[in-house]
Amino acid sequence: MRRPIYAMARRSGSGASSRPYPGPAAPRGQDGPKRVKLVLHRAIVSGTIPGGTRLVRASIAREFAADPRQVRDALRELAAEGLVRMEETGDAVVRELCRSDLEDIYQVRMLLEPLAAARAASLASQDDVMRAARVLAAMESETDASRWADYNSSFHRVIDESASSPRLVAILENLRELSACYVRHSILAVPDRADRANAEHEEIMRAVIARDPVAAADAMFRHLDGTLSALTIRCRG
Repeated sequence: MRRPIYAMARRSGSGASSRPYPGPAAPRGQDGPKRVKLVLHRAIVSGTIPGGTRLVRASIAREFAADPRQVRDALRELAAEGLVRMEETGDAVVRELCRSDLEDIYQVRMLLEPLAAARAASLASQDDVMRAARVLAAMESETDASRWADYNSSFHRVIDESASSPRLVAILENLRELSACYVRHSILAVPDRADRANAEHEEIMRAVIARDPVAAADAMFRHLDGTLSALTIRCRG
């Protein structure tokens, strides 16, 4: 019974847009390094550029018609975010996460994200609740693993932003990005994972709507633990 979540949110709000929360918009008029970084960042997070791929600075500069120094700066920013590792040549290699890396990321998330959920249960505005409910409604009808994963990130982002802690948002966004392509794989590796995750998201939403910080934190912890279990099925060894 997933529709009632959206209905519960609607009853206490007014006519907000029905469009799901889309996530961060692409910046306009960005300079060379920002433009290069944005495209590479999206491709790495989505899995279009897979782990282990070598990013050759000269080749990227030609493709983007950018100065090699601008490409170097973009790659260094990606390295600072943990998405690539730099080589002495100035090129970079897209990081591949092993099981221990994923466990480390999710253990940190399981410490911080329940805190964000608890804060959201206390601090979320009606607009925050409506945005999260719209994303959840879109997820429940989505059959494409990649698009579902995008909605999943958006849902967690709305919950985090509702916690009113920019530092917490930045930390959790980076952790999600590091494991984003593996979340997509987990949906394929465990056939019913999307359905179970949707139900877990419902529990989080119900706790936020009920203004119950303890229940929200507990639901978030159990959801992340379930996702980690699905990820380790895909990433053994």
